[in-house]
Amino acid sequence: MQCEGKMSQVSIHGGHCALLNGRLQRKVSGRRRANRLPATRALQLEKQHEQQLGSEVEHLRSQLHLYNSMSRKKEPFSTRPTSPNRVQMYVCGVTVYDYSHIGHARVYVAFDILYRLLSLALGYDVQYVRNFTDIDDKIIARANEGKEDPLELAGRFIEEFHKDMETLNCLPPTFEPRATDFIPAMIETIERIIANGHGYAVGADVFFDVESLPGYGKLSGRHQEDNRAGERVAVDERKRSPADFALWKAAKPGEPAWPSPWGEGRPGWHIECSSMICRVMGDVIDIHGGGRDLLFPHHENELAQSRAAQKPTCCGGVHEAGAHSHSHGSISHQDGSGSDGLNSRASIGVGTSTSEGSDADSPDFVRYWLHNGFVNVDSEKMSKSLGNFFTIREVLKLYHPLVMRWFLASTHYRAPVNYSSQTLDEASSRLYYIYQSLLDAQAALAAAGPEGQKAQASPNAPHSRSKSAKGDAEGKSEDDAFLSAMHLLIDDVNTPAALSTLSAPLKAMNDLLNTRAGKKNPNRLPLLAKHTQEISGVLGLLGLLPSGRVSNTGSAAVSLAARQKVAAEPAALEVALAEMRQLALLRVGLAEEDVQARIQARASARAVKDFAAADSIRMELENQGIVIMDTPSGTTWRPLY
Repeated sequence: MQCEGKMSQVSIHGGHCALLNGRLQRKVSGRRRANRLPATRALQLEKQHEQQLGSEVEHLRSQLHLYNSMSRKKEPFSTRPTSPNRVQMYVCGVTVYDYSHIGHARVYVAFDILYRLLSLALGYDVQYVRNFTDIDDKIIARANEGKEDPLELAGRFIEEFHKDMETLNCLPPTFEPRATDFIPAMIETIERIIANGHGYAVGADVFFDVESLPGYGKLSGRHQEDNRAGERVAVDERKRSPADFALWKAAKPGEPAWPSPWGEGRPGWHIECSSMICRVMGDVIDIHGGGRDLLFPHHENELAQSRAAQKPTCCGGVHEAGAHSHSHGSISHQDGSGSDGLNSRASIGVGTSTSEGSDADSPDFVRYWLHNGFVNVDSEKMSKSLGNFFTIREVLKLYHPLVMRWFLASTHYRAPVNYSSQTLDEASSRLYYIYQSLLDAQAALAAAGPEGQKAQASPNAPHSRSKSAKGDAEGKSEDDAFLSAMHLLIDDVNTPAALSTLSAPLKAMNDLLNTRAGKKNPNRLPLLAKHTQEISGVLGLLGLLPSGRVSNTGSAAVSLAARQKVAAEPAALEVALAEMRQLALLRVGLAEEDVQARIQARASARAVKDFAAADSIRMELENQGIVIMDTPSGTTWRPLY
């Protein structure tokens, strides 16, 4: 089994990230003008340019801060000295017994943006692992209802999940392990937990002894007396404490089962992530993510299991299935600190490691814990029992997938997001405006012929730079939307603030397109090209640009580079706009023919100077969410929302 899709370094050439090349140029002096300089001098300037861009990337890396749920504060992010360009990120995946819902969309869009930020923008080599729970009580119950094999049902919904993620423009992770492929690893982990005095068998069941592990509850902040058994199991009188949770479940008639030292059965829910992380990624990883609902009990129990199993090592030194050999040389075993030199008590959960001392001082296997906020529906928590539960596919019957992505990105990942038709309508309206503006700018550049092509070929040329009075005073050009977005994203992935940076270039672009002064501006074409590029850069970084479908084969880096190449194609924008128009009509119960008939009726009224009737038709359509626009080429329409 391929247990790690080796991810190539993301387009780092000459010490700088390829995406930033061209975006950060305007912050760097000594720009190359090859057509005006001797070849030798041009090469010297190019080398200097690359070195300066490399420094800019390093600066951005050094300023990255993430909120760590363990310390309950934002912390500077750093990689481990032994692998300074590598980041390992694990995000808990879905239990595959049904179609994914908008809560899942919230999780995986949030961590897809972080993945893009780390790999595409900051140039890290990211190992992104997201698992599938493919054996579980809910899977078995759903399979029994449909008289289907549980593993076949799980496999079917894994494929459906992949379709949903591709539709939402989420990049494929490096590797997606299935729980049932790691049963032997889970059994080994359970054996170590028992051997270390933190687990006990009752018949063919095995439980984790919570009270045996000092420090249990430090991630969630819960005290022992507050703990409960867990969300997926009822209290079992055979347990030493109600808080003890299942590591291994005895087989039941008609359920899938695997042999174990305690008898036939299957793993508990929590053990799978601890074991898969260890086997695929190692003893310590950089980032572990998931929804806030997983903080307790799932992530708390993951942490407990990994601590309880880490004597002397959790994975025996070599990863499964030839993924890669794993050296423990990066872990210090003498002074209670990790290879980062961070003391375990001074910096809880940030790369600490030791094999000596009490259980309370045992290593935390995650350096940064990240959790996204809940999804509320019309200000109430989403719940099947309340009848306000929506699958991704139900939402996408009425809204474009990138509208849903914009909606999710418009709220900070740690804050609760309120799902409502109004918020989705607002997201649709904003994204339609942006795509139409980009398409109009590209049309203006194409209509300008060779001059437009020249402007697009060099959108950051010196003559295209302009400064406002404020910009002059601050020494900043007013077109720094991309770099501004970058600085906001490295502040704990602040996506709503990053989206706000689009306002200025969008206004400038539309002034150039539609106002008399803008149309007469001598730098109109290069400015349009520049604004198109910076808006596309921000959207691309957030996964919000429409493009042709890219194959999921190969590394995520290859797919990402391909997406960037087609991101600003007019054809892709036209398709997205047409899809958004059709969905808008569906939401208001109209067809294209209905709108065209109203437009024709309005034209007829205007022809006979019945302007009252024409205005009435226009207002009627606007009340239904359709805006009529009279242009030099004729009358058309766009969605109001």
